[in-house]
Amino acid sequence: MDVKSKIVTRPCDDKCCMLVVEKCVYGKNDVDYNISIQDSRYDHNYNTIWGRICRAASILFSRPIYYNDLLLTGEEKFHDFVKELEELEKFGTSEDPAAKDRQNDKSDVQAR
Repeated sequence: MDVKSKIVTRPCDDKCCMLVVEKCVYGKNDVDYNISIQDSRYDHNYNTIWGRICRAASILFSRPIYYNDLLLTGEEKFHDFVKELEELEKFGTSEDPAAKDRQNDKSDVQAR
């Protein structure tokens, strides 16, 4: 079976964790989305041999690394999630339809 995968990542500003969204397409219509928040130590420079030794030591002797996953099977659930995120982005701004309705209600009251 042919599997295609793409990953989008977004680190938090203080570099303590990362949001990872992965889309896997199996065949034509079988699609899964894996959304995870990964608490990792990616914010340090571990590209050298010394850096890799430091990472191994920090994994062995510090707190555990946790992974939280949300698996959404199918396109519809993911699109609903993205739609809710877009509505959340518009909430309380001039693009928010509910805010426009509240402004229209205030205008109606002031006109009376």
